Amino acid sequence: MQIHKDAEVWLPTIPLSDYQDWTGETSEPMPVAEVAAVASIANKVIIPDWQYLKFSGTGKEYFRIWIVNLCLSLATLGIYSAWAKVRRLEYFDRNTSLAGASFNFHGEAKTILRGRIVAVILLFCYHYLFTFSRNLALTFFIVFLLGVPFMMRSALRFRLHQTSYRGLRFQFHGSIRDAYAAYSPVAFVILLPGLFGALFPEEKYMAGIAFIGYLYWPWLHARMRIYQHDNISYGNLRASCDMKSGAFSWSYVGVLLALFCSVIVGIFLASIVSVVLAKHGGSLLQYLRNTKDVFYLVLGFVMLLVTVLAALGCLSYIQAVAWNKSWDNTSFPGVDIDSSLPYWPYWRLQVKNFFFTMFSLGLYRPFAVVALYRFRLAHVRLRSEELDQVQATKKAGQAQATGDSSADMFGFDLSW
Repeated sequence: MQIHKDAEVWLPTIPLSDYQDWTGETSEPMPVAEVAAVASIANKVIIPDWQYLKFSGTGKEYFRIWIVNLCLSLATLGIYSAWAKVRRLEYFDRNTSLAGASFNFHGEAKTILRGRIVAVILLFCYHYLFTFSRNLALTFFIVFLLGVPFMMRSALRFRLHQTSYRGLRFQFHGSIRDAYAAYSPVAFVILLPGLFGALFPEEKYMAGIAFIGYLYWPWLHARMRIYQHDNISYGNLRASCDMKSGAFSWSYVGVLLALFCSVIVGIFLASIVSVVLAKHGGSLLQYLRNTKDVFYLVLGFVMLLVTVLAALGCLSYIQAVAWNKSWDNTSFPGVDIDSSLPYWPYWRLQVKNFFFTMFSLGLYRPFAVVALYRFRLAHVRLRSEELDQVQATKKAGQAQATGDSSADMFGFDLSW
């Protein structure tokens, strides 16, 4: 039985003697045997309650893990970062529960370490050898263009296969062809400005022209999400994502319009200040000359504060929209998923985390990570049939962690 999120069960309570058929004519009372049969069927029609994802971890607990991971990673020149990642994912997965059962992560640090070594080599080539010569730049551009989709597919396979719930592993079934369709344009848009900068170092406008490709980013962002969500499976349940490629377009347009209006408002306020200075120039200008250092300091601080709040606002809005639309349009057979991540509380949490992390010199970072993770999960719920009926499929081969490490180090988003 498949349950739809809008499904409802309605049973009439009118007496059988007043029963009327759809034509409006009075019908004979329903036989007792048929009434019993209908009641028996109705009792079997069960709409499960919504189940919320829960996170039982705390910032204090994760801080102890985080600080040890940081110190050991620095002491070993990054070698311990593979074990640090395993500890981090184990902590978050094992403290995440659904319907009374917890998730788990099974990845091995040695496998992740091999992927990290490959990722470091790629990162070195991208940052240092990319601008060494034009031929090398073009060669690495082609290598990355061909390699990024393969790495991203490997990352998704590894991350899901190493995650389990109720003893069953998740799987990722995305094909190589679909991976290139989703990630090749992304790699092209990201790498093109660097390539133009290396090929035309004296013509700065060429790198600027390359940034025009980012106008397609809303479409590219949606395509990546669709590829991620449409190829997940849990046991014998295969996910489907019916989100459209243009699902994020208007959200990005709204962000750009908000930024444009902010610039207009800033110019308008600056014009008012100029008029006031011109009208009351004497004493006011003399006062500003005497306190110009303080004035410019305060003005710079206010502008920086407004810029940070605006940037966090845009980032939070896009993240909330992408999270909600991606999960709202994802479903499994017999399983409905609903996401209602609110924008304003999410933005306030981002602002709080940013300033607390900055003023604590980074020590608040683990508390911020836990707070964001818990807040996101708290607004995702599932309604499904009995999960114990889900059957395991044939165990797939273990994917390598090269793509997963590369995705982490290059900043690609693999979070759901």
